Amino acid sequence: MKAEKPAAELDKEPNAPHPRETFSFVGHDAEEEAFAEGLRGGRMHHAWLLAGPKGLGKATLAYRVARAALGAKRIGPRPLDVDPEDPVARRVMALSHPDLFVLRRGLNDRGKPRREIAVDDARELGHFFSLAPSEGGMRVAIVDAVDDLNRNAANAILKTLEEPPARSILLLVCHAPGAILPTIRSRCRRLALRTLGDDEVKKASGADAGIVALAKGRPGRAIALKAQGVDTAGADPKRAHSEIARGASAALLGGLYDKMSGEPFEKLAGVLELAGEWTRAAGVEQGGEQWAEAWSALETLRGEAEGLDMDPRHALARAAGVLDRAGASRR
Repeated sequence: MKAEKPAAELDKEPNAPHPRETFSFVGHDAEEEAFAEGLRGGRMHHAWLLAGPKGLGKATLAYRVARAALGAKRIGPRPLDVDPEDPVARRVMALSHPDLFVLRRGLNDRGKPRREIAVDDARELGHFFSLAPSEGGMRVAIVDAVDDLNRNAANAILKTLEEPPARSILLLVCHAPGAILPTIRSRCRRLALRTLGDDEVKKASGADAGIVALAKGRPGRAIALKAQGVDTAGADPKRAHSEIARGASAALLGGLYDKMSGEPFEKLAGVLELAGEWTRAAGVEQGGEQWAEAWSALETLRGEAEGLDMDPRHALARAAGVLDRAGASRR
């Protein structure tokens, strides 16, 4: 069985390379060494939870582990560096390696993004691990992200966690470990990836200081913001909070959207993610339940806009209403 590449890949940042196509890696030295030590000693834990905010490099690390575990030729200074031209590395990049399985959201029958990983897809994971390795080595599965599993799908992968097959590694990418089933957390070795320093983010992304500041220690986020051509002045949280406080959210969001590059749904997702970050920051700085409620409403809107054929301008207007209502309490 092999993972298949769909027409649209939802487990990557807009306009940015996919994590499996990324061979450079910055930071997270201890976490990478933990995997390398397990591979060297032949005592690799069967399930790992790679936890931390989105954009830290969790999926990139998972694919680095997969390439090394499946036998790609090691080169370079870091313990999981491999030769990008190695046949194993090339097959992982093409999702054509028979001993690699990737569980992730795909598209529905109408060609729209699914909002979750369904139970039927999750059951394929158990089938994958029931087979012997095709090439005599290890079998590796990546779930990106475990946050996307619906409850039935999450329960479906528990059997694999409870009865791990020999010569197998299950890598669970997780953005919010507190929200997943405790029974999944308890059966995994957890690695919590931390935010990086600005210098490391700049090295990993090649972004300017404005983008690095917006990324808040997440290199993947910096790469995405740079790729979308985000207006760093317009997206600055202090300016955003000022505009929201005076009821000018519509102009703020519309201006950011118009200056972004990419497909309409990608631009919309980018603006809504920035808006969510503003509400989170406002909640920390100012307090008040209205910001938590605004964040929740924006997350709901983002899911609806992604799964439906929602007009971006209509979605932006709804988002502006959410922000203006939250900001009204400060006026």
